[in-house]
Amino acid sequence: MRLPNLLDAAVTQVNPRDADFVYNESAGHLKHLVGVYFFETSQHPAAEFTQAQAVDWVTARLGHNRMFTHRIQHTPLGLGHPYWVPDPNLDVGDHVRVNAISEPGWAPFQEMLSALLTSRMDLSRPPWELHFFTGIEGLDALPGRLTAVVLKSHHSAADGIAIRMLGEAIFSDAQRPRKSAPAIRFLRGRLFTRSALSFPGQLIQFAKSIPGNRAAARAVVEAKSAGEWDECIYESTSTRFNCKVSGSALVEPIILAGNEVRHVKNAVPGATVNDVLLAVVGCAMARYLTEKSEAPRGSLFAMVPRSMRKQEEWESANQLVNLSVNMHTTITDPLKRLALIAGSARSEKARTSHTAVRRMSTVLETLPAPIARLMAYSRHHDDYSPDGPRYQHTMVSNIPLSVNGLTLNGATGTAVLANQAPVDGDGLRHFMVAASGGNLTLNVIADAATMPDLGHYLELLRASFEELKEAAKTRELESNSTVIAS
Repeated sequence: MRLPNLLDAAVTQVNPRDADFVYNESAGHLKHLVGVYFFETSQHPAAEFTQAQAVDWVTARLGHNRMFTHRIQHTPLGLGHPYWVPDPNLDVGDHVRVNAISEPGWAPFQEMLSALLTSRMDLSRPPWELHFFTGIEGLDALPGRLTAVVLKSHHSAADGIAIRMLGEAIFSDAQRPRKSAPAIRFLRGRLFTRSALSFPGQLIQFAKSIPGNRAAARAVVEAKSAGEWDECIYESTSTRFNCKVSGSALVEPIILAGNEVRHVKNAVPGATVNDVLLAVVGCAMARYLTEKSEAPRGSLFAMVPRSMRKQEEWESANQLVNLSVNMHTTITDPLKRLALIAGSARSEKARTSHTAVRRMSTVLETLPAPIARLMAYSRHHDDYSPDGPRYQHTMVSNIPLSVNGLTLNGATGTAVLANQAPVDGDGLRHFMVAASGGNLTLNVIADAATMPDLGHYLELLRASFEELKEAAKTRELESNSTVIAS
């Protein structure tokens, strides 16, 4: 039965995949993304905005994305997934802030960035914030005078790829003001009627999907038994990073030379840049825990988001699946460990590409909204006991953000950082993005209570990378010697 159209064309329902981020939002599970864009302003003082200038600049670009002009409206009684509705009362000044940094170095900016990262978003209004930090100087990797623009957005509105495209749109000369959005009359009543009428259909769709979901689950077991991939999802013990977070975070990036990363990658056939990153992180984590007399029992595993945009045609803003990659931290030989990581990553990609696994990943789309909310509620009450089992120990994400071609009132983009707040069960996160000159930026976000000495961990990351570089160099010398001898 076709339901009557009771809603304005500007009102659209939040996709179930995206709604899941709304349902899971809580003090211990902050579901926003934070992108930090740096612009060199020494020759472009016009890029050091005042509050009024920043509001005008943002206002001229609100039409680039629905997130800027729409808010999330829950349905009465929660019978249906929420809706994106225009916010006629949007005050851009409530979403935009300009802060002047007067002291040099990373620490003053890190303090403000950490506060933004760990503060909860107000989902009763459009879920975004833009913060302009002017006068930044004294950064080792970024000489000169800088303005940092921090875009904070809720995960229900965009994933990393979507944020990249949004950054390319707003940090350009392309202005796109918002269209007028009059208040919608009787909105709550319309939403209630719509959700009440559609709820029986949700239940029918869910019931019809059960046989197919069960068949997909059986097909997954059969494919795994047939050796189409190596099982990489194992129950493991928790680490200090897998308990509840404190609500305070430390953030700091390091730069990895792109040519050196590629040299390590090329030393192991079939390895990728992301595999090298996993090898660096796994070794550093294992050493850090061992130093704390908490040596992991068995190998550490990483949660690695994978974009499915080339695999699926989903309508959601988030088009991701999560890989569980064994970092083989029990292996001491750096290149042997890298080779094993590359194999585990390929196996996980094969698993998540399998038709049956992809079918199972769509189960969320058929869940009635009350069931999805109930599942999220149960997650909120997980005590994250250190004695409990874990399947991943950290997040390692390679996000294709870039500042190439981005400008801010004539100032050239020089660097970008990707961030997500530490959450219960995942208090240590790693994000890699492209840096200038072909280099790579590895940004580390750690819960301040579980890793108060982030600087020391960064040194362990550098040492881990150095070992991989030395091993790759030794293998190359041995290979050349063999060729000469023959």
